[in-house]
Amino acid sequence: MPWKAPQIAVCSIGFLHVLFMVGELLPWNCPLIMSLVLRKWPRQLDLSLDDRHFVSMVVHNAGIYNGIVAAGLFAAASGGAGGLRTEIALLTGGIVAGVFGFATLTRETISQAFFGTIALVIVVWCGT
Repeated sequence: MPWKAPQIAVCSIGFLHVLFMVGELLPWNCPLIMSLVLRKWPRQLDLSLDDRHFVSMVVHNAGIYNGIVAAGLFAAASGGAGGLRTEIALLTGGIVAGVFGFATLTRETISQAFFGTIALVIVVWCGT
């Protein structure tokens, strides 16, 4: 069965969430995402070693959630028309997370919302 545009769009966003997961889970003592944020705002975030450990655990938790979102997107994309509502819900959640990250963390997180919006438009426009 050939892949359709909505499946490609949803799986592409799922792949992005896998990349987010890897960035948030590895390396264990300081996730890549956390390293980038600390490098961007070293003075504003002046974290003690204990604080860095706590933040690292929170970031790892976010990585697990991104893995769950990715798995949900892959499962929904393989579910045909039955997965449409799940695709819409997960893509919408990713868009909201991207906008929230843009407002509270880094400007770069808007890309998550941007690509999620493109995928959502494709899914709604074309169906599954």
